[in-house]
Amino acid sequence: MKRILGFCAALLAGGAVVSSASASGFGELESEVKEFKLDNGLTFLVVERHEAPVFSFVTFVDAGGVDEVPGVTGIAHMFEHMAFKGTPTVGTDDYEKEAAAMKAVDDAWSAYADELDKGYKADALKLDELMAKFKESQEAAKEFVVSNEFSKLLEENGVQGLNASTGLDFTWYYYSLPSNRLELWARLEGDRMTNPVLREFYVERDVVIEERRFQESSPTGRLFDEVLLSAFLAHPYGTGVIGYTSDLKRITREDAWDFFDKYYVAPNMTVCVVGDVDAKEVEQLAQKYFSGVRTGKDPRRVRTIEPEHGSEIRLTREEDSQQIYAIGYHIPGSDDPNYQAYQLLGDVLASGRSSRLYTRLVKDDQLCSQIFGGVGFPGEKYPNLLVVAGFLNADANPDDVERVLRDEIEKLIRDGVTPEELDKVKTMNRAAFVRGLRSNQGLANQLAMYQGMHGDWKQLFEVTDQIDAVTAEEIQKVAAEVLRKENSVVGVIKKPSTAS
Repeated sequence: MKRILGFCAALLAGGAVVSSASASGFGELESEVKEFKLDNGLTFLVVERHEAPVFSFVTFVDAGGVDEVPGVTGIAHMFEHMAFKGTPTVGTDDYEKEAAAMKAVDDAWSAYADELDKGYKADALKLDELMAKFKESQEAAKEFVVSNEFSKLLEENGVQGLNASTGLDFTWYYYSLPSNRLELWARLEGDRMTNPVLREFYVERDVVIEERRFQESSPTGRLFDEVLLSAFLAHPYGTGVIGYTSDLKRITREDAWDFFDKYYVAPNMTVCVVGDVDAKEVEQLAQKYFSGVRTGKDPRRVRTIEPEHGSEIRLTREEDSQQIYAIGYHIPGSDDPNYQAYQLLGDVLASGRSSRLYTRLVKDDQLCSQIFGGVGFPGEKYPNLLVVAGFLNADANPDDVERVLRDEIEKLIRDGVTPEELDKVKTMNRAAFVRGLRSNQGLANQLAMYQGMHGDWKQLFEVTDQIDAVTAEEIQKVAAEVLRKENSVVGVIKKPSTAS
C-alpha cells in the first residue's frame, strides 16, 4: 500500500485540490462513487466534484511486466509507448497507405531476423543489405505519419499531466482536461483503447533500448537489477519492467499485438473519471466510444510462486561510486490479511527522519547520508520485498551499516515497537491516505487501482480501519517471522579493493 500511495501522491498535480477528506467523511465519499459496466465488461467509476471546471481520469489495465514471457520482456512497457501513437484517424494523413507501409516494415524486419537467427552461420553481407532495406522501409512508412498528433490535440485543448506508467503489476494512462472537453476525452481515449495503431514501433523500440542503457549505466540501477534477480529466482518480479536488452532488440510489432489481444480486454480494464462531470453523461459517452473495446477472457494471475530460499543471498559490486547497502526480506503480497502490519514494520524501521535506522545510521553513527525503506518492492500484487537501503558516507564501511541494522532488528524483535512509534507511523499512513484522496487525479488513481487489481473499489475505504487495527504485538510477530537472515537478500556497492 505504501508504494502505491506514494506513487499516487506523485501524480496529484494533475487534478484540482478540493477540501480535505477525513476518516469520518469516507462514508460520504464512498456514497458518491457511481459504478457502471458496459456490455463488453469494461468497468467505469465516476465521482462528481464540481468545485473547479476540470476533470481527471485513469485507464487502468491489470497487466504489467509480471505478465510477460521469456524472450519478450519489456513488451508491456513498449505497448504503453505505442498507446500514444494514435489510431487510424489520429496520427496519419493516409491510413490505408500507412498500413501497407507498416506491413513492409514488418516484412523487412522479419527477413533480417530470420538471417540473424542463423547465428554464426549468418551472412554478414546479407545482414547489412537486409538492415538497409529495413531502414528504407521505415523511412517510407514515416511519410504518412502526423507526428505526435494525439498529444498535440490534447495540448491544444488544455491537457494537464498527460502521461502513462507501466509497473510490474499494472499499466495506467492518465491526464486532466477542462470539463467542457469531456467528449473529446471519451473519443480519443476510447479510440486508442479500441483501435491502437502501433506506428513507429521500431523507432520507439530504440528509445526504450536507450532507457535500458541508461539504467545499466547507473551503479544503483545495476545493483537493484541484481538484487531483484537474486531475490526472485522463479517469479517474474525478478525481470523488472524495461526488459532485457537482447529481448528489446528482437521484439516485434506482432509481439505487441499479442500482448494487446490478451490483456487489453474490457474485463481486465477499469476507467475512473473524477471531477466536474455528470455521471449520466459519462455513461452515455462511455456507451458511444468505449463499447468497441474488445471483450474477452479476464487473464489469470501469474501461477509461479517464489520458493523459500532457505539461506541468505548476498551480492557485492566493487565500483568507484557512492557505496550503497541494501537488504530485502521476503513478505506476502498485498492481499495478505497482515499486509498493513508489514507496511508499518517497514515504516518503523526506515521511513522518515525519526525512523529507527535513520536515527542510528544518519543522525547518531553518521554512517549514511540517507536511509529509505518500505514494502512493495518491486510490486505488491504478489509476494514482494520489505527493503531497507542506505547511501553511505564517504568513509563508512558497509559492514558497520549491517551491524547497526542487525542490532536494531534484534531490538525490535525482542522488545517490540513503542506506543509512540506505533502512533507515529499510523498517523503518517493515515495522512498519506487522506492526501491521496484530495485531488481528482489521486482519487481516480486509487479507485481504479483497487477495482482493477483487487476487484473491489470499496476496499479503498477500509484502509484507515485496517491501519488502526494493527497492534504492536502484530508488528513484533511479523518482524520475527520475516526479518530473518535466511529470508533475506543483501546487495552492496563498495569501493574497489586495493589489495593486489
